[in-house]
Order: sequence, then C-alpha cells, then structure tokens
Amino acid sequence: MMQKHKGISEKVINILMWIYTTVIVGILGYLLYNSLRSRSDILSNTLGIPEEISLNNFIRLFVNDSFHKYFFNSVIILIASLFLLIFLSSMVAYGLGRYKFKFNSQLRVFFLLGMMFPVQLGIVPIFVFMQDIHLVDTYFSVILLLGTAISMPVLLLTNFFTKLPNELYEAAVLDGAGEWKIFLKIMFPLARPVVFSVGIVTSVQIWNQFFIPMLFLQSEANKTIPLLIVKYTKQLFNNIDLALAVSVLSTVPILIVFFIFSKTILESFASGGIKG
Repeated sequence: MMQKHKGISEKVINILMWIYTTVIVGILGYLLYNSLRSRSDILSNTLGIPEEISLNNFIRLFVNDSFHKYFFNSVIILIASLFLLIFLSSMVAYGLGRYKFKFNSQLRVFFLLGMMFPVQLGIVPIFVFMQDIHLVDTYFSVILLLGTAISMPVLLLTNFFTKLPNELYEAAVLDGAGEWKIFLKIMFPLARPVVFSVGIVTSVQIWNQFFIPMLFLQSEANKTIPLLIVKYTKQLFNNIDLALAVSVLSTVPILIVFFIFSKTILESFASGGIKG
C-alpha cells in the first residue's frame, strides 16, 4: 500500500515538474522570439506573424550602448564576490562545524538571523562607511557587500562539516598534517557538492543583484547588466525591443553556467558527500 502511494506521489511530482519546465521554457522562448522583432511590430502585432526577424536589437545594444562593458563589469563582480564568499564561508563553517567552543551555538544562531534581515536595513551606515573609505563607485564596494553575505553558505557548510566522521581528522593528524593542510587537502574537497550548490545559487543572486550596484556604482562606466535593464524599462514602451534583447543577453550566461556544471552537481550529490 505504501509503495502504491509512493508511486502515485512520484508520478504527481514528475507531472508538476514537467508542467513547470514547459512553462519556463515557453517563457524563455517567447522572450527570445520577441527580442528578434522591432519595437513597432511588438506593439502593433504582438501575437501575430512578425514582419521581420533580425538581430538588429542585439547589434544596437553592442554598438550604441556598449553592452560588452556592462557584461564585463558584471563578470568581474561575480567572480570576485563568489571567490570571497566561498573562501570566507568555508573557513567559518569549518571552524563552527569541527570545533566545540563557547558560544558556538550562539554563532550559528547569529548566521541564521543574518538570513532573516536584508542588507537594506543597514544600508545607510554601510553607505556612509564606504564613502568615508572612498570605495563608493568602485567594484570593491559591491564585491565586499556581496562577498560577505555568507549566512546561508555558512549554515549549509557547517551542517556538512559537523557530520564528517572524526576518523578523517584524526587520521590526517596522525599523518602529520597541519590545520591548513587538513582543511585545504581533505575537508574542503569533500565539501564539493555543497560548494557547487552554494556557488550556483549565489551566482544567480549576484548576477541579478540590482539594489547594491544601483547605490554604489554611480558612474556609467562601472554599472552592471541589471542597471542597464532598468535603463530601458524606465520607458518600456519606447524601448521594449531593447529591453527584451538585453533581458535575453542577461539570461544566457546563467543558462550556460547551469548546463556546464549541472552534471557535476548531480554526480556529486549522487555519489554522496564522502567518498571512500
């Protein structure tokens, strides 16, 4: 009886996932389709057969608005923020997960609370501080804020490190390995499934981040892709063709990253966190 209910539940979940996937693919396809049409055709013939399909909208983005500069800014901020975030969160999580010390549990609660309170609540003193140290309108201000948003990664990695058997650590100590070597050569590689998951999730969040770059990147030369999208959506009816085109270009990198690393993530989870 339980197997029958389990089989029905799996079928329902599969059907829901297929429906969800179909809707998402349909939205992305419609977005791409309309990005290849002219503004007048989109507004006057929204659901009809297009008069012309071309790459003119994308060409205009690169020629007139230097899209590559916004893309380059976004890539720099993404890579630097992701590196800083994984570096900090993995070390903090290792300390919380492997060592028992006073206020250990309170520190875990502290990071849990960090997930509940957005950065917007303290943005005024943060902005004043960044201005005092002359980091406003530089990559570093955004990288520092995004790269230190480690609450969620710390909780996930702490849970992983806590569950690792002590025999691994003891064997490494007996072999003469120091703390740094144990962490870098043994513990961190074992956390690869969680690190990959954290990397994918936070990459999407960083890439699509709008609020922090809007405040701290004031000159046009430093702005990111989400700020370029806002530039067009402010007057959507006048720039709907370019808004659709830049939305496609902002989505493509995330899809590429997903397809490149999805197999690795799935294999890592399938094989388990600890290998013999």
